[in-house]
Amino acid sequence: MNAFGHLRTRIQRAFSSSTNTNINSNGQESFSISNNHFSSYYRFNLPTDRQTNLETSLHTLHDHENSISQSTTVINSNQSHPEILSNSSKRTLRTIPGVFCPIALSMLAISIFMRIGFVLAHAGVFQTLLQLSLCFVILFCTLLSICSLSTNGAIESGGVYHMISRALGPEFGGAIGVLFFSAQVIGNGQSVAALVEALVDSFGPGSKANIFYSTRWWRFLYGTIINCLSLLTCLLGSSLYSMAAFSIFILVSFVYLMIVISFFIRGPHLVLIPKVNIYAYQNEEQIFNKTDHLYGHYTSFNSSTWTGNLYANYTIDYTTGDTTNFVSVFGVLFSSIIGLLSGANRVEWGGLNNPSRSIPTGSISATLYVFVIYIIETLLIAATTDRYTLLNNYLFLQEINIWQPFVIIGIVFAVFSACLSGIIGASRILQALAIDEIFGPLLHWLKRGTTRYGNPVAAVLVTFVLVELTLLIGSLNKIARIVTIFFLLAYFAVNLACLALDLASTPNFRPTFKYFSWHTAVIGAIGSIIMCFVVSTTLASIAIGILTGLIAILHLRDFPEASWGSISQALIFHQVRKYLLLLDPRKEHVKFWRPQILLLVSNPRSTINLIDCVNDMKKGGLFILGHVKTSADDDIDDSCSREYPHWISLIKQMKFKAFVNMTAAANIRDGVMHLMRLSGLGGLRPNTVILGFYDDTVPEDKLNSRSFAKRRWLKTNLSVFQRQRSTSSNIYQNSESSSPSDIYSTLQFAKLREEDEEKQLDILTYVQIVKDALHLNKSVCLARNFIHLQKDNLESNERKSFIDIWPVNFIFPKTSTQFDITCLYMFQLATILSMVKPWKTHTILRVFLCIDAVNENALHAHYYLDELLKQLRIKAQTRMISWENVTSLLHNYTSELVASVTTNSTEQQSTTAAVASDSFVDVNDEYIRGINELIRQQSDNTSCLYLYLPRPPRDRRLSQRYMQVLDMLSKDLPPTMFVHGVSSVTCTRL
Repeated sequence: MNAFGHLRTRIQRAFSSSTNTNINSNGQESFSISNNHFSSYYRFNLPTDRQTNLETSLHTLHDHENSISQSTTVINSNQSHPEILSNSSKRTLRTIPGVFCPIALSMLAISIFMRIGFVLAHAGVFQTLLQLSLCFVILFCTLLSICSLSTNGAIESGGVYHMISRALGPEFGGAIGVLFFSAQVIGNGQSVAALVEALVDSFGPGSKANIFYSTRWWRFLYGTIINCLSLLTCLLGSSLYSMAAFSIFILVSFVYLMIVISFFIRGPHLVLIPKVNIYAYQNEEQIFNKTDHLYGHYTSFNSSTWTGNLYANYTIDYTTGDTTNFVSVFGVLFSSIIGLLSGANRVEWGGLNNPSRSIPTGSISATLYVFVIYIIETLLIAATTDRYTLLNNYLFLQEINIWQPFVIIGIVFAVFSACLSGIIGASRILQALAIDEIFGPLLHWLKRGTTRYGNPVAAVLVTFVLVELTLLIGSLNKIARIVTIFFLLAYFAVNLACLALDLASTPNFRPTFKYFSWHTAVIGAIGSIIMCFVVSTTLASIAIGILTGLIAILHLRDFPEASWGSISQALIFHQVRKYLLLLDPRKEHVKFWRPQILLLVSNPRSTINLIDCVNDMKKGGLFILGHVKTSADDDIDDSCSREYPHWISLIKQMKFKAFVNMTAAANIRDGVMHLMRLSGLGGLRPNTVILGFYDDTVPEDKLNSRSFAKRRWLKTNLSVFQRQRSTSSNIYQNSESSSPSDIYSTLQFAKLREEDEEKQLDILTYVQIVKDALHLNKSVCLARNFIHLQKDNLESNERKSFIDIWPVNFIFPKTSTQFDITCLYMFQLATILSMVKPWKTHTILRVFLCIDAVNENALHAHYYLDELLKQLRIKAQTRMISWENVTSLLHNYTSELVASVTTNSTEQQSTTAAVASDSFVDVNDEYIRGINELIRQQSDNTSCLYLYLPRPPRDRRLSQRYMQVLDMLSKDLPPTMFVHGVSSVTCTRL
């Protein structure tokens, strides 16, 4: 309760004064809230107030609670502190004027007065009811998803786009944002075209007024005028629309009520067919009484009329000249009721007082209201108006109304409100795309300039131009199919977002709207995508292709550090956790073995070449970069947490498929033990530990000097990178307040050891680490001279280089023709490296067989090696190397071996063969130098070679000699990997 009281105290104090408020405790802290139409999150720290703030009475807080709740909302973010959502405008709209009325108006504007008769004329009562049912099933399922998203957190500018992008991530969100914007633009063009059609039919050729022309370009001019009026209204007084929506809805409802009453009080009479219907007037035989006009019949309630309207009768649509069918009629019907998103789009610009309550309540009630209206009107029209009238006069409701101007007044107000809603909603989506920097600097200019009501001038003008282009398509019914495709895809995206959130089972997905289910999301998504292809396979394919292309393009670009997450990460986590539980280590089989590597790295500046090589050698296996920070037990400053982001940036920018595991310990050996024991999860744990070689070489900074010409993360010129490099140290002086780029972050690792500095790790501890790894049943590799690896030169070198394998335990040369587990392990690692580009196309794998002389035994060993490689499917050259001149340098080998055995404990005394496999035996320097010289003679063009690593000595006193032998053995060699395997890794059977 104290913490909660503390929080509430700070909120009350922060907002009890004017716009700028300071919270100071003896000068400790201050913050201000500034008005901003685009960003609504402001962060402050809780724990800096003094204890006196906790003593604020709950009674005082209760007095201010209502005013605070209306101006602020405490939410959670990806940061460790709560955030305050501040509103730059007063939120006063309630459910009915803020959500119910806009949705009802948008869904009724076109169909109720202009298109329900068209649908009934062609589809008949039965198919009309079927189409209405299909539409409302899709709409209702989508509506449940929208309600779920809108009640799961605060919604900012962009409305539904904001919901989708914050759920699916920047790639999907950006592409779907473009889809939403396009749908709003084309839908706005449809509304303009509908209003033009109503005006031309009512006041055009053949009417009493006869003041409008009906040619194509005249219609385009009328549409442009209406579009300009929408533009001016949007720029100068869009706030009036929010206040006037309720009044317009009352007017439209009154007009509809008059229409319903007219069905019951008007008797049978003739209905004029407008002369814009050139297809009807071309047939002079149907002219009644030889007059200049055609007429249909309003029969009032009549059984014959009802029977004649029951079944479908698809004929020519006089506004387009095309023959209709089920698909085209459905497209017109669905496109006429696309206002489902109007309520959610008004969250930011409409000033909803309580969006999480208003959107579900208003949306569901509006949808049900509209559905009932459509059913009633369909049945009334079918029972009172003959089919000829329905087919040839889409505005017949004027002719049957008590007072004809009622209908045209309702059309003008309803459709013009839909035009305003469309242009405002589309511009806000475009503005949100620019603010999120989805397309980088391409849309940056759209953020500049807003009206006093917060409307983005540039985005509104762009929307206006695109609506003008939409008007070139033609009549309402021609635009309808395109509108239907875009909005069906938009609804599919909404359902997909909700379905993904539900399947990911994220704890933070807990909408207050409890009637959502993944079943409804599936129904809405499947229904949307199926009907999308039913309406037009070609248009749907093109739209989906463009959408997929946008997703792919956005996936390739690096987004700024955004504070909004991606559903892909939640889904990946969900699936990874599930499959990790299924990954049973007891069911492992050697034929499915792959290297799972823990690479111990002191400083990536000097080991970047080794990291790159090991990344190639993992073959789709686990790759972990392990790092140990030494610190005292009482050191509360976690240096691992500060340095961890730099490691993540490194693997991201270098495109390494690796994880990072860091630990702090009192000494390096304990830290390495932590990493070896605890790295990985479940059955996904390292089976191989790789260490850098212990020698006196002064490390070189290969990260700074590395060539990045082929790296996507640095496409700017070298001078820019040098400038960034020189200033990077200053940028990180205040890491909490800055948002470092990945390029800077990779340059923040500690400085390398100087020549006169002492090493943190002594040679005894190093050998003990190797022994610890073997004791934990992990294979061990020691990497040396990888600082000289020139991987980038492999492609430029015309001459192929080699990957060499020396499967010989040089400590026991008599075993040179015996291929044990370690030899097979070397084969496997080298083969994996040779299977990866550029090693695959620019290197040749070689295996050296050391023999004393060319005799029958040597030929038999060579044949055995070739057969072994053949069975292992390893394509490699085999070479026999005579080394009797080297083995002759090994004086009194047998006596030294026996002497070494006698110095060990009683438990270690066994046969010579046992010692050969389990222990290190000292040999003379001349022999080791001879081996080194032999290898160097064969490594003229070798890029990487693999050598046998003997087990460390059990006697700790021999640790230094052990490393000395390895040092002499690998001195001046190409990049060398000492390998010791502990488990079988190859299989010759299926």
